[in-house]
Amino acid sequence: MTNHRGGSSGPPSPVLEKVWKPRLFEPSHVSDWWKPSWISVRVLKEPVWIDERLERGALILNNVDPLVGFFPDLRALYILIERHGWFGPNASGYADIALVEDLSVKSALMKHNPDIIHLPLGGADFVDDLVFAPLATEPIYDVIQVSCWSRRKRIELFIEAAARLPQVSFLHLGHFENNGSADELQYRKECIDLAARSGANMTFPFAQADSNDALPRLKDQMNVWINRARIGVLTAAPEGINRFKMECMAADRPMLVAADAGTPTTKHINPSTGLLYEPDPDALALAIRTALDHRDRFQPRTYILESTGRRRSVGQLKEALRESCGRTGSRFHFDDIDWDGRNESLAWGKDGLSIIADCLARNGRPVGPEVVDRVFSTESMTEIRPC
Repeated sequence: MTNHRGGSSGPPSPVLEKVWKPRLFEPSHVSDWWKPSWISVRVLKEPVWIDERLERGALILNNVDPLVGFFPDLRALYILIERHGWFGPNASGYADIALVEDLSVKSALMKHNPDIIHLPLGGADFVDDLVFAPLATEPIYDVIQVSCWSRRKRIELFIEAAARLPQVSFLHLGHFENNGSADELQYRKECIDLAARSGANMTFPFAQADSNDALPRLKDQMNVWINRARIGVLTAAPEGINRFKMECMAADRPMLVAADAGTPTTKHINPSTGLLYEPDPDALALAIRTALDHRDRFQPRTYILESTGRRRSVGQLKEALRESCGRTGSRFHFDDIDWDGRNESLAWGKDGLSIIADCLARNGRPVGPEVVDRVFSTESMTEIRPC
């Protein structure tokens, strides 16, 4: 066994081997979410030696149970925090802590998996309100939407509403979920063509980009773009809490969200932060006109600072980690953790798997490259049997 600052070549202490039996909650759609390139990982804290005992670190990851199936030692070395990132129920039975985006299923999850600590938070709740904030510049557009070029974002609804408000200026900043696939490029062309045909007063920056490489994505860059408009609009169908929505509100921009977008996506929308609208162009146009005419009625940044945001959400996560440590008699050592919830803070796909392999190797649990290869060759969750 190495010293307190090093890794371990021996087994962890017996308390670290204590794990709860899985109580899997796997609706039929869960198998649709197994896609190796969507694996995401964030190391919050490495395991540490305290008083001759190795205390678990903490990992944020999705696809918890499949990854435990491939890397069973993760459970002995890390407190596992499931990041679901979407509407509907969390899927893990092996997570220690679950970040629950969809509060409509939280009670069912707690009943079905009582040994998991369920936090009513999604990644977007960790919005960095120190970076996303009002700037001392005048907006040059009235309305902004930031979304990927995906049909579920219903960007045509945004464009059709804009066509009904020719005196209002609109900005759509688009990026790629699949880094410029043929369908994404085709959908972008359809949207730009629709805006031209309908006479919408809409600007599409970076309309010639064919991948994400040329697009702004850092926090300070995105805050500048958000500050160029007076209000934000989200036309997406049901998804997660939505990061753009939260970043707009932190920058003191009211948000308009479609009423059919579901519990996570409409979370935090109230009379202080914005409006819900029925998902048709006339209703959205009316909501836009109302929000612009009564902009001073909204105080979205005040709401973020008082109710959610990075500091509050990190504090809640620390308390969940403290509870998890208490359940196993472990030493709490997570006072210095931090997370802003952004996709850019996560390692994805093979990069994420490499981080997992490195974490295991540093703590005396090496895995061979064939394991990573097997993860990427597995096409269905039904092929995975957690250990």
